[in-house]
Amino acid sequence: MLNRYSQSGLVLFGVALYGGPVLAGVAGHGWSVLPVFVALFLLYVTATRRPDLAKPEGWAGLAMMAAGQLGLAVLAWTVGMLVAGLAGAIMLPLWAPIAITAAAAGSGAWAHRDAAEMNVMLDSAIRAIEDLSLPQTDPLNGGWPESTVEIRTALDVALDRLRALPHLNAGFVDPIVQALEAVTGADAFDAFYDAAGQEDDDNEPGVDLGLLRYIASPAVLIALIDRGEGGLAPQLLLDAPNASVRAEARARVADLVEAGAPDDQLPDPDWLDTLERRFPDEGYRLLAMTCVQD
Repeated sequence: MLNRYSQSGLVLFGVALYGGPVLAGVAGHGWSVLPVFVALFLLYVTATRRPDLAKPEGWAGLAMMAAGQLGLAVLAWTVGMLVAGLAGAIMLPLWAPIAITAAAAGSGAWAHRDAAEMNVMLDSAIRAIEDLSLPQTDPLNGGWPESTVEIRTALDVALDRLRALPHLNAGFVDPIVQALEAVTGADAFDAFYDAAGQEDDDNEPGVDLGLLRYIASPAVLIALIDRGEGGLAPQLLLDAPNASVRAEARARVADLVEAGAPDDQLPDPDWLDTLERRFPDEGYRLLAMTCVQD
């Protein structure tokens, strides 16, 4: 089952959403189509981030969103035009790229209505699309790690052991994830993240807790912060079905704050206030006070 917040899910979503203007550029459609894409982007973003238009700050935020979506639309369309100039334009009716973006914007707004979750997802999707245009680099020379056979095998062993645990607590989980870290360092994170955070009957609390205990290692957490991924796992699991997993996710957010992680790797305080109402007396409001962003 595809996790909508996994890297693969984010890439698929981003390709559909931002692929429309790229295809419009490749097909040679003129700049007059850009307002349509800007409107779709803005409709999607406002539906998920919900600016408060009763306040001046809400209108200012809407204006900033509009400017940002205009920039994204122009960038994507320009990339398409460059591709058309290098490889030749393709024959594509104007409605096709618009329909692709409209379908992604509509389904995304419906499926991801939580404002703070979408802040995380949208930023991650944009980074994923940007990564698609970058050449793959050697991990030994500064690139992001690939899931080698050794990493995948070590993770599979850890996942099997986590799923077989008789009790869900850190005392059982820590030896498993520490053994994984000894083999992979922080390089197992991306594949581990994809395995966690499943929904409904597919949810596996042992795997979720294992991911959070894996990044509890200071060495792993600092490596992830440096890669811009420090906040992904905690924000994925702050609303997990299992109370122990939620508590561990809150602890990892506190670790991020203590480690000086940048604001874009911390959860939105408004979302934490929403979680306080869903899970009263679990400490989300106090956590929100530590995550005040500029």
